[in-house]
Parts: sequence; structure tokens; C-alpha cells
Amino acid sequence: MNVVNHGWGSTPTEYRGVPIGEEERRQILEMARLAGLATTELYALREEPEVLLRVAAFTRRALGRSIELRETAGFLDPYVRMGSVEYSLLRDEGHGLRELVVLLAAVYRDDWRLLVVDEAELHLHPSMARLWLAELNRECEQSGRSAIVVTHEPSFLRPRLASDLASIWVFGAGSPPRRMSESVLDVQADRVEASLAQNPQLVSDIVFSPRPVLLEGVTDVAAMSTTLTRVASAEVVAQTDLVDCGGSGGVALWLEICTKLGLDVRAVCDLDALFDPEMQRTLDSLPGLSSAITETFAESPGRISTVLRPLIRKADEAKVPSDPASRGAWLAGLDDESTAEGIRKARLLTLLADHGVWAHPQGTLEQVLAIDRKGVAEARAAASVTCDLDPAAVWSAYELDLHGDVETLLAVAVERVAHSIMEALREDPSAQFGSPVGTSAQADARLVKVLPVGEGVHRLEVIAPAAFAGWWLEFSRESRATDLNLQAPA
Repeated sequence: MNVVNHGWGSTPTEYRGVPIGEEERRQILEMARLAGLATTELYALREEPEVLLRVAAFTRRALGRSIELRETAGFLDPYVRMGSVEYSLLRDEGHGLRELVVLLAAVYRDDWRLLVVDEAELHLHPSMARLWLAELNRECEQSGRSAIVVTHEPSFLRPRLASDLASIWVFGAGSPPRRMSESVLDVQADRVEASLAQNPQLVSDIVFSPRPVLLEGVTDVAAMSTTLTRVASAEVVAQTDLVDCGGSGGVALWLEICTKLGLDVRAVCDLDALFDPEMQRTLDSLPGLSSAITETFAESPGRISTVLRPLIRKADEAKVPSDPASRGAWLAGLDDESTAEGIRKARLLTLLADHGVWAHPQGTLEQVLAIDRKGVAEARAAASVTCDLDPAAVWSAYELDLHGDVETLLAVAVERVAHSIMEALREDPSAQFGSPVGTSAQADARLVKVLPVGEGVHRLEVIAPAAFAGWWLEFSRESRATDLNLQAPA
């Protein structure tokens, strides 16, 4: 398509607005269609009075700014008025308000049944993004139309009702999209809503995290956050999200939901949670745990309650009250692995950890941290030095293996250098090379040095990265690809 260059937008000061001449309008609309520009929404402000009025009313009501349209020398030039100050929306305003005006115009237009918006949060302040999303929700509810919003913005996801989860789809590598509500049982709806009322951003903390860690309360979050910062790298901390679930019941609830969604989740709880029927039901539903119980304890059926039954009998013999807190405290005291009960406890906790659940062997967080009072300040102080919470923090943290990635890529690069020399040896079997060959020889020489070590045999020794200096690979032109394995120095 031939497009006449009118110089629109060469520099911000030269941008006069959107052309409204018929030929220019046709051209720029075609460009907008191909490039995904928002010009159509700007034309809607001019040609659909209701759209302009609703956009202007919204920005005035929510932001204290009025939107006015001006037409100058064949160009549509929206203006912003704030008190006695006025300026051009397109030349003088930042990306945020421009983006909001365009998104509002798209919502208020009446020519769509399904509106798809990808990453609406770009350039928008989080509060502006939430304002727009609320307006989109209201428009869909009133008109019966539908919208799909693709987002990475946590503040977008603030469901209040269990039914709100029906509008949230979770996408993940290697698995089909999953509607969040399908992972919630009908009998769990009230508990979900109570949990969301207590922690409104719980869902966003879970679905946007590479590794959500479910914790019982704010004190647990404070202690674990302090410990993680001390024992893990910044990259690991950044990808580990600690989620306040409001008690062991909340941990059980969201562990079940996250597991059904296929998320890489971890859960940490006090020992008494194992005696809670709701937690037991959740644990029994974890993939692979039932068969692991049968294999480890020779118990059938493979349920947590079955594993706990001999321990409960022993607690009854010791006249331990039947409430979970008392039995959890009693179980915490079974630290002698020379007894049958101590062995059973240790095996059970190991089995749970292998399936994503860490139950504090010491009993409660206070006992783990050796503090008398459960409070945020006390927990942070205790966790700021080496303590018994360290193993739980390391276990729950996101697994970031940068060294492994570098090693893999280095092995591939060294193997490529070897293949280049092997190809050269096929042309001249008697050749002896003292440096890499091929089109990337100069760059490869910074990676490895080449040493002839025998007739037709060469050795590559790594120069960089420094952590792998001295690693080596020997080969001849007859070497198989499966034999080209990088070796660490002896």
C-alpha cells in the first residue's frame, strides 16, 4: 500500500493531531489497522458524541481533568483542561492519560460484542488501570457484552467473591488454560470469600508467582521473608512470593486450589495442622502422596489419617487431649528417632516435604524461632540470625540454578568448537591445530584454547568463564557426538 508521508508525528512538537481529511483519514485508518494503532478510538471521540461525553465525564469525575476536542487546519487535536490550565493530549500529556482515554473510548463504543485487550496496564498507573478495569466490568454487566483482558498486572486481580474466579484464566507452559473457579469446590466458596476479604491480593500473589509459598499468617510471612533474604540470592527472593492464608485452614484451602491449577506451590504449616481433617483431606488429594504412603509405611488405604493412627493411639495412652494443638505439641516432642513413634514422625514429615508441604518438626513457629510471644517484630528479630527456620526457607524457595545453565551452554559451545575442528580434520587428517577454526574462530579463542595431544587428537581447555577454567574435552575426528562431554579437572 502506498502511503503519502505528511510528516505526522515527526517530532512531538510537530505532531498536529489526527488528520480528518477524507483521503488522509482513509490512509491512516488502514495504517492503524495494520499496525494495531488506536486511531479508530480517537475518531470515535469526534464521530460518536456519547463516547466523548462518557470519556470526558469519567476523566472529570475520577481525575479532575476535562477532555475537549479541537479541530485545527484539518487535524483532530484533543485537549486536556485542568482548572485554568489546558494543553494538548497528544503533544503535552504523558502516556498514561492518553492510554486511559483510548481504552475508555474503546469500552464506550457500541460496535463490539467481544473486546480483547492485551496488557492494558502498559503506561498506566496501577490506580488508573483499576479505574479502567472497573469501568469495563460495569459496561459488560450492563450491556451483556464480554471482554478478555490479558495481563501481568497483579493489581488487576482483586476478586471478592468465589464467582469472580470464573473470570480468571491461568496460563502456564506445557498445560492448557485453566479457569480458576473450576479448581474450587462448591462447599469451599464461603471459605474462599472469607479468605479474599482478609487478603484481597491473595489470588494475584498466587497466580503471578513462579513459586508461591502458602503460610499461616503475617508473623510467618515476616519470619520467612527475613530468613529468605538472609539465606537466598536476590534472584531467588524475587521469584518466591510469600502468601498469608490466614491460618492452617487457609493453607489447606489454597494448597488444594493451587495444586488443581497445576501451580508450582509450596505450603508451610505448624505441626498441629496435620490433625485438622480439612488439611488431611487436602494432603490426601496431593498427586502421588497416597501411593508414597503405601510404599513407605505399608499402610492401606494410603491416607494421612492412616499414618497418624498409631501416633494418635500413643497420644491417647499418654492422656493427651484430643484437640489439634495439644496433639501437635505432643508430636513435636517425639524427636527421638530411635523409637517407633519418632521414626514414623520423621518419615511422615520427609514424605510431606517431598510432596510440597513442610510441617515444622518443632511444632509451632514460636518453637522453631525459640520465641515466647508470636509477633512480627519478635519473629523478624529471631529470623535475622541463623535459626531452625533456615531449612524450611531453603526448601520452599524458588529453585534458580544459574550455574547449571551456564554449564549447559558452555558444554554446547565447546562441543561446537570440537565439531569445527573435526570437520577440518576430515579434509586434512594429519593437521595439528593450535587454535579454533571456522567463522567464529576469533570468538571461540576467547572461550577455549586448543592443544594437540597426539596424532589426530586434540584437547580443548576452557579459558572462560573463570569458574570453569581448566575444564576440558578430548576428541579425534572419529569421536562420536555422545563422547563429546565436557569434563571437570581432576
